[in-house]
Amino acid sequence: MSYLPILRRAHKGALVLDGAAAAHEQIRNLADLYREDPEGVGDMLIQIADLKDQAERERDLDGLGHAEHVRDSIVGELLDEIGGAQIHLDPRDNHHALMQARSLAHQAHRIADVAGQRASELAVLTAVARSARERRRRPPIC
Repeated sequence: MSYLPILRRAHKGALVLDGAAAAHEQIRNLADLYREDPEGVGDMLIQIADLKDQAERERDLDGLGHAEHVRDSIVGELLDEIGGAQIHLDPRDNHHALMQARSLAHQAHRIADVAGQRASELAVLTAVARSARERRRRPPIC
C-alpha cells in the first residue's frame, strides 16, 4: 500500500492533497506503541498537551521561555518511535520511485494551474464588482 499523498477534488472544485493514508499508519503505530507501554506513551501525550498550554502562556510574554522547543522535541521523539513522518519512495524499483516522484510533480503542477486560474477568476469578479459599485455611486442622469 502506498502512503504517498493523493491529489483529489473537494467541494466546488478545490484540490486537496490528502495524506490520510500515512496518518492512519502513524495512528496504528501509536496504538501499538501504547499497547506496549501505555504509561510511558500516555505520559508523553499529557506532557505534550501541558507544554502547549505553557508555550501559549510564554508567547503572551513576548515569546520568553522554551516550552515550545521542548514540546517539539518530545513530539519528534514520539514520531521517531512510531516510524517517523518521512514518506519513503519504493526503493526496490528505481523506475517506480521515479514515476512516483513525477506523479507528485505533475499533481503539484496541476495545483499551481488551478490556483492560477482561480486567481484570474477572482480578479475578473473583483473588477466586475468594482465596476458595478462605481455605476451605483454615480448620480442619475436627468
